[in-house]
Amino acid sequence: MMILRVLIAIAVVIQALSSFFPLLGNVLYKSGQVQIASGPAARMAPLWAATPWWQLAVWTVGILLLLVVAWRMIRSRPALALYVAAIVISMGLNWLMQNGVVYREVFRDAPAGFDFARLAVLVLGGGLIWWVEQQPAKTAPAAGGG
Repeated sequence: MMILRVLIAIAVVIQALSSFFPLLGNVLYKSGQVQIASGPAARMAPLWAATPWWQLAVWTVGILLLLVVAWRMIRSRPALALYVAAIVISMGLNWLMQNGVVYREVFRDAPAGFDFARLAVLVLGGGLIWWVEQQPAKTAPAAGGG
């Protein structure tokens, strides 16, 4: 069961990293550390400029929760509630951003089905965490057994 816990933890860390790099780009742009003149990132500049700092802070909390979930999975500690909290934060921010005018302008050509696939993967991850947490822990045999 430990191998499955580690695999789930790795998947959760990958999920956190996939959210971290867009956040990093946004923070670097807003703080003036990166200037974008052209290329694919230039398309994101209006969205980055329109994203308030409080959303970035909440986004960071969601990422940190995912990292705590991964750590708790490896340590065989309950993690489902934190995973659900991280997913609620992620999906809530996603919904909030997608309803913004700038977001709709930047992503007007994006396929709508992507969000449903992402949600399905997140629910599957939660289901796996729940299932692993339901399994009885292996106990060491009693010493001296005889």
